[in-house]
Amino acid sequence: MQNLYEGIELTAEQNEWICRGLLDLAAVDGVDASEIELVREFYRMGTGNEVDLDALAAKGFDLDKAAAIVKAGGDTLVEAFFVSCYMLIYADGHHSDAERKRIGEFAVALDLDSAELEALHLKSRLFLLEELAANLRNRQIIEQIAINLGLTADQVAGLTKD
Repeated sequence: MQNLYEGIELTAEQNEWICRGLLDLAAVDGVDASEIELVREFYRMGTGNEVDLDALAAKGFDLDKAAAIVKAGGDTLVEAFFVSCYMLIYADGHHSDAERKRIGEFAVALDLDSAELEALHLKSRLFLLEELAANLRNRQIIEQIAINLGLTADQVAGLTKD
């Protein structure tokens, strides 16, 4: 994520609400250790500090308030929020129906239509694959991961060429 949204400067409030949103999303199908680590890293990148996730989760999550705070940060912050949500979804290797439903609720609150949400989902999957491709030499594995992420050959053509 650092490469993708390196220039974004979050306020402490934005960082906290995004992390609370990520925790809310993680909770819909059971929180995985990889999801916890992603939230910790996001918080650390935004503040330079460690986070007490139990205390943060205890504050709860109000989607309307979070949406107002994220939207106030502009389109780039909205995009970064959704890409972060998809990174969290894929952190445990499974995109559950509960996660699909919840991210859809996030989209409605943040005024994204289904085409915009799908474009951000695609961007997230391509980013994940690019990160893997940068470190893997076995193109067949990259192609298989792409298929598992629901990507087409055309969408990943540039990543799998030598």
